[in-house]
Amino acid sequence: MAAERGGSQNPARECAARTHVGRVRARNEDAILVDPLGRWAILADGMGGYRGGDVAARIAVETIGRRLAAEPLAGLDAHAVAGRVAQSVGQANERIWIEGYSNPELTGMGSTVVVVVFQPDAAISVHVGDSRLYRWRGGDLKQLTADHTVVQEQVDEGLMSPGSARHAPMRSMLTRGLGVMDIVEPEIGVHAVKTGDVFLLCSDGLTDMLDDEEICARLSSGDAVEVIAERLIDAANDQGGRDNVSVVIVRVRG
Repeated sequence: MAAERGGSQNPARECAARTHVGRVRARNEDAILVDPLGRWAILADGMGGYRGGDVAARIAVETIGRRLAAEPLAGLDAHAVAGRVAQSVGQANERIWIEGYSNPELTGMGSTVVVVVFQPDAAISVHVGDSRLYRWRGGDLKQLTADHTVVQEQVDEGLMSPGSARHAPMRSMLTRGLGVMDIVEPEIGVHAVKTGDVFLLCSDGLTDMLDDEEICARLSSGDAVEVIAERLIDAANDQGGRDNVSVVIVRVRG
């Protein structure tokens, strides 16, 4: 199945978005949405093994995207923007929870989500689950979000090394997810932005297949963001494509 494509044009940013079903799964439970003006991006990963994961991911990006499109975010400081985005994530959680509760065919569905809103000198992230945000800068790759997983908690407590965590059998067991409970606590981050930065939003279908060095090498290429997105998808599939894989790439222009 060909990758679904998206992107946006903005004098300050180049954006490209791709999602692919992978080599193993029967359907794509990821969803992506990018603002046409490049002001924000959303990526959601419906929970694998749950009925209706694709429904949950779609509800997440639609609910949050609708709120962000209607919100007058320009002129607000980063913390005010973060509060608005967190509210939209809470609304998405409520919608998924209610839909799953009222429809027996969707009972137990859930989703991760990572949202980024761009300002001239800051990127505001709000996330739940293990979909990630990275920033590439000057050849170095930094993970800006922390996975909400049992394995990450063990790493934080010093019970497991980061290297071992990448291959741990329970690495995808979430401690937070949209629609799992009636209330969710999203995690907020405010990150510096410089000219030349490349931001990557991705589902675990990418990070389970490629390590940080492999991701960094592709982000370092200097190619168009559309080309980089395609190459990341292809690389994940070449390594086995065991899950749906989705990426959003945003390069900050001068």
